[in-house]
Amino acid sequence: MSASRTIDSEVADTLRQMRRMARSSTAVSNRSLRPGRNTLRRMNTGELVGAYRQEIVERRIHGVEDTRWESLSTELERRELREAAEEARRDDPAENRDATTTMGTMAAGVIAGSVVAGAYRETSRIENAVNDRAEELGSEDLPVDQLRETSPLTHSEYSADLEEVGADEQTLEAADYSAVINGENPEEAMLPHHEEVESELVSSAVLEEIVEAEDSSAAEL
Repeated sequence: MSASRTIDSEVADTLRQMRRMARSSTAVSNRSLRPGRNTLRRMNTGELVGAYRQEIVERRIHGVEDTRWESLSTELERRELREAAEEARRDDPAENRDATTTMGTMAAGVIAGSVVAGAYRETSRIENAVNDRAEELGSEDLPVDQLRETSPLTHSEYSADLEEVGADEQTLEAADYSAVINGENPEEAMLPHHEEVESELVSSAVLEEIVEAEDSSAAEL
């Protein structure tokens, strides 16, 4: 089995464990909104699994049986994790099947430990376990990692995500206000403007002149 196929199979098994163990877990999701498709495109493999875990727990809390998540399925397919995508599309109750892969076993172990010791940092531990295993299988050289987007969300993408997940009007207005302050592309806002760069270069040149003058004075003494 190829490395890419192995990762696909293990991620699918892990998603299945997230669903199977949701009802027996004491974990409580503390996120305000689920991630939209643009946010999902920027998540690493562990974060995608962690997001699914939180979604399933949240649905359990609210008594929602339908476990399909099309946005996540689409993203998994884009990264060529087709078996995992099918798992994210399932709307049937979780199968009572123990993990059959290393990744699934590790994630299930984290959840089992959280049931006993408390859910503190459960999601981050799941994410780390998944990423460590994926890296061990060579994910860095495969579509699962290479197709992940790493640029910051633009305002348009963020707004689209908020609308996708049904954010309230107040949240949408706050996002629009943020765009007025930070601009459409936050990455550009983080880069220094030409005038700032020029000012820094001038300041640097002046500083060098001062140092040279001090050195000359010290030599004369």
